[in-house]
Amino acid sequence: MKALILPLFFLLVVAKITYAKVPEVGYETIIESKTQVIINQINKDAKLQQIANKSINEIVIWVSMQLLNSPYEFYLLDNKVPEYLYISLTKTDCMLLVEEVVILSRLIKANQLNLANYIEGIKKIRYHGNVSYCNRNHYFKDWVVMNENQHWVEDIGFKLTGVKLPYTAHILGDVISKNESNIHFSDLACIREREKIVNKEQLGFIPINNLPYYLKYIKSGDIVGVVVDNPVKSDSIKHVGIAYINNGEVKYLNASSKKENMKVVIYDSLIEYLKLSKAAGIVLIRVNS
Repeated sequence: MKALILPLFFLLVVAKITYAKVPEVGYETIIESKTQVIINQINKDAKLQQIANKSINEIVIWVSMQLLNSPYEFYLLDNKVPEYLYISLTKTDCMLLVEEVVILSRLIKANQLNLANYIEGIKKIRYHGNVSYCNRNHYFKDWVVMNENQHWVEDIGFKLTGVKLPYTAHILGDVISKNESNIHFSDLACIREREKIVNKEQLGFIPINNLPYYLKYIKSGDIVGVVVDNPVKSDSIKHVGIAYINNGEVKYLNASSKKENMKVVIYDSLIEYLKLSKAAGIVLIRVNS
């Protein structure tokens, strides 16, 4: 699949946000070098181009383009224990890219982009409580519902189809339970409890056979989760990225772990990407105004 690299902007609106500075106790905050420099440059360019005046979807695409070609790296949140708050704009993965883009976009819209606010935003979008392994939103379903509660994102897929994601969350607990030497074995009970909560949550689902009809409802800047039909082996939502519409084609901007990429790229067709991934369908999430 050919990766397309192009700049452009696109649509939505973000509410004003204010992050209180919370004392960082009980966990380590790791800030990768150059993150401050990148934030300063993005903030400078956004002000020069008056990006805050655009809709939130346009801002999401603009921010995504600033992070194009960022290198992909595995296990950025799982290099050691105890849990740490990882902050970076120099390395990423598919989920971290989405978090970075959402927080940067909201802060630009609110004219509040600085390192302190970025750190606080990442903490709030990644965890459903204090920074700890158990409180991390490990499942994308949990991530969506928790951030819907903050009014930061909206489940568009369910509004369109009324169909619920048919797969349960259990794989993390299964993996941990198989090995008492697992570094997170002591977290097993709380992970299992969280999985029970996640499985009561609702997340919309667009089956792959119905997707051609629903393509017209996807907007540039929407978050697209790739759903696979093998939740016994992995989380059913195996990958996330951002829709990018160019010349009428729905493309897929994502942090790719494929050997030929290992960076943030744009695939020139979401449908073709889903076919190659043997996807069962997608979840469709929109950044809120």
